[in-house]
Amino acid sequence: MAGFNLDLGQSSSDHNGQLESYSVAVGHATLLAPGDVVVLTGTSSVEGIASVDAAAQGAAMSGVIAGIEPLFTGENLTQTGLPASTAGTVRCHIDPNLNFIVECSAALSAVDVGLNADAAVTAASASGGLTVSNMKLDSATKAGTATLQFRIVGLVPNSAGVVDGLTARVRINNSTIRAGAAGV
Repeated sequence: MAGFNLDLGQSSSDHNGQLESYSVAVGHATLLAPGDVVVLTGTSSVEGIASVDAAAQGAAMSGVIAGIEPLFTGENLTQTGLPASTAGTVRCHIDPNLNFIVECSAALSAVDVGLNADAAVTAASASGGLTVSNMKLDSATKAGTATLQFRIVGLVPNSAGVVDGLTARVRINNSTIRAGAAGV
């Protein structure tokens, strides 16, 4: 598993239409991949589309990359990520009611459900044309603090069906769309 992966929503509706398209400026510094956490940069493309870049840990975030528009320049259609210093367009999950499954940097326990935590922001890696998000939930930041990026809504069993606390179900908590709520 890589990065923050869409699981389900906490609302009673489909998650159709809960994606937003954003531009990424040519000056962005890291390789971006589906599952990466991004934030609005306060700029836009020449077409007027708001721009995003990789989020910083400890700051409000805007969404999670769901997909990257193919790069047609040079017909690089096998690229699954957006290389550093390359302009492009990403589609992002922005709905604060969507849940994501994510690996944790260290094991969580049942008493951590309801707390908030930040993303461990690490640049994606590429092997061939496959780009993989390396972002995880930073277990060391878990607290009731409202400014943390994600709410822990549950723990997820591993492949053997055992809840070991190394994978969590989270939702967006503190974003540029909605201020965070204190953990419980």
